[in-house]
Amino acid sequence: MSAVLKLLLLLAVTLLVSAQGWENYQSLSESIRRHIDKALDKANENLGRHYHVAYESLLSEPKITADDFYVNVRLMVTTCMKDKEKGYGHRVECVTQKPQTPWINCLVCKPKNGEELIDCVRQKDAKSRERIRSSCPTPPRPYRHGGGSIMFQTGGDDGPQIGCPGCV
Repeated sequence: MSAVLKLLLLLAVTLLVSAQGWENYQSLSESIRRHIDKALDKANENLGRHYHVAYESLLSEPKITADDFYVNVRLMVTTCMKDKEKGYGHRVECVTQKPQTPWINCLVCKPKNGEELIDCVRQKDAKSRERIRSSCPTPPRPYRHGGGSIMFQTGGDDGPQIGCPGCV
């Protein structure tokens, strides 16, 4: 009985940690937060007008090595006013998005030329910045099991199929 209880406890802790994900700024490593803070500085300088811009989530898995880095982050305009004394970094008390404001997409990376790139734009404008952002080597995408198989393909006709395994 105690083995089952321990297994359930381990499963609950795993689910709790995985649910936290990339949305919790404090749970991120210092090396990732350092690059997010650069994005916050840039976004607060150029976007949000009088309102503080805060961290919302990572848009992709970050890549940070000794030689280069790639951090793509989503930021939001909050209901807090900007305060130069508190700085432009992440503020714990500012977690509510200001209504009717767009998401902000920031990329912090080290392009092939070796200079740091910090590019922050409204989420809907990120595609138009592809030429600038393509100078950054993108991290390899993790392999995802399933989804690419012919078994997962859907057709336009939901009617009965004849001659396929499992069809009625």
